Amino acid sequence: MIPREQFDAYNEAVANLSDGAQREIESGIWAWLQTDEGRAASVAECREYAKSLMSGVIQNYDEAASSLAALWYDKQAADAHFKLPAAVTATTYDPKTVDETARYQAKKLVKGDLRGFAKYCGELGRNDVLRSLNETIIANVGRDKRAGVRFARVPTGAETCTFCLMLASRGAVYHTRKRAGEFRHFHRRCDCKVVPGFEDDPDAELVEGVRPEELREQWAQFKNIDEDESLTSADKDAAKRAVLDSPGPPVVYKKPKETFEHERGGSYDLAAHEALRAAGHEVVVRKEDAPEGFSNIDLLLDGKLCELKSPTSDASGVNGLRFIERNIRKAVRQFEKVEGGPVRPSIVVLNCEEVPVTREDALKRVRLEMSWHDIDRVILLTRGGAIDDIKK
Repeated sequence: MIPREQFDAYNEAVANLSDGAQREIESGIWAWLQTDEGRAASVAECREYAKSLMSGVIQNYDEAASSLAALWYDKQAADAHFKLPAAVTATTYDPKTVDETARYQAKKLVKGDLRGFAKYCGELGRNDVLRSLNETIIANVGRDKRAGVRFARVPTGAETCTFCLMLASRGAVYHTRKRAGEFRHFHRRCDCKVVPGFEDDPDAELVEGVRPEELREQWAQFKNIDEDESLTSADKDAAKRAVLDSPGPPVVYKKPKETFEHERGGSYDLAAHEALRAAGHEVVVRKEDAPEGFSNIDLLLDGKLCELKSPTSDASGVNGLRFIERNIRKAVRQFEKVEGGPVRPSIVVLNCEEVPVTREDALKRVRLEMSWHDIDRVILLTRGGAIDDIKK
């Protein structure tokens, strides 16, 4: 059995590589787009620059990931007292995939979404690192199957879906070409890991705390959630996170977290960050680095620009719900003045947990303001922990 501490260390090393690949591609493309050459470039020229950068970064990180996986495979074999040849590496870099991704994401350039283009090109780097890592384990198990080696799929975090659980619940039964082919299905941002097994029992606990019989129970719960037509997509996601006891990925602070302690309403913003995370959102708190004359936008929420407003308890004052209008109007103006804008407001989060207003009254006013200000989505937080995701 792989100790939990060792498996967590492996996942941390993998995350450093996958995040590094995504960050290097995204920041490299974004920086070039801000140069004189990038600003003057056509969509086709931007696409070709991105392809060149992606190809170099992905190949380097894929090699590092496959080497990490090979070393880890060798350690697991040695710990299980299996005498096997040194593990081989297997990378999944494919120039065709890079080309297809760059061409598809170039649609964002046509719409003026430069940041989105850079971000989603970077995401290919992240995903490819994870594929190379897992493919290396699969390749070595295929080589060593006659020695009795198999592999299992182990879910590791908030991106686990019903299909992931179905495969993971089978335990360490994979070693044939057909099974491996089925196993190679990974969805976008999938964080499952392939783990080698050196025991005869397919239900063996390969990683401390990960038991196939428990995964089968979770899979059954996921299927019931998927089949419940009374639940919205957000409700289903929240229910699945509750099954996994996984409230969502940790908040990433590009703006130092400690600075909120010295800002008016900063503690309310921190509480809102946690509430959004607990609802399963990926929350990145952005730096306040907009050039003079431009507005900062507070967050990236699931990869989209998001402005957070946390009015204080005296916000309603004598004007009742007018504070909702004021805060939404202010958020809209910030989107209009964002660098590279104006852009259509992606998401506005209105944190009313410190304001004495009922959820029902706030919902009515938010919907009214959305129609007046042409906003597609507002996430409303009200007292008692209620979260309403309001969309047109």
